[in-house]
Amino acid sequence: MRYALVLMAVLALAAFASTEFGAHGGLFIPTGDWADAYNASPMIGANLLIHMPMYAIEGSVSYVFLNSEFDYDDLSTSMIPVLGGIRTYAGTVFYGGGLAYHHVSVSYEVNGEEYDDSEGEVGAYGNIGTIVPMGGNDIELSGKLHWIDFDDFGLTATAGINF
Repeated sequence: MRYALVLMAVLALAAFASTEFGAHGGLFIPTGDWADAYNASPMIGANLLIHMPMYAIEGSVSYVFLNSEFDYDDLSTSMIPVLGGIRTYAGTVFYGGGLAYHHVSVSYEVNGEEYDDSEGEVGAYGNIGTIVPMGGNDIELSGKLHWIDFDDFGLTATAGINF
């Protein structure tokens, strides 16, 4: 019975949905305690939109090249935010939010000794943006508030194209 319900939900989604894939680039702006350790950092990523009549299911994976305030030899810091949620539209403006997973990796060397650390944090995000139709594709401009580990915040401003 459960399998039949799941199959019916998947078939309904396929029947009424249209799918868009895209790529984006932008800037991650840390706030609060994160701003003490990191500067504004570039990011790139890919996204998926499954459009329904009243809303869209969205998902994205990005890579943030974190710029650190610290000056260690061979310092490498990065974050991979994985987002999944729902958005709704009011004309060309959209807004929504969902759950997020932020994986942060840090690697550096001090006095010839190497240190590696990585940590994953579950959180949430909210977004607002606009869609600009251009040449058969959609240009998407958006801003997101990342609530990392339900404790710290970060902002992202991105521009991308959806196919």
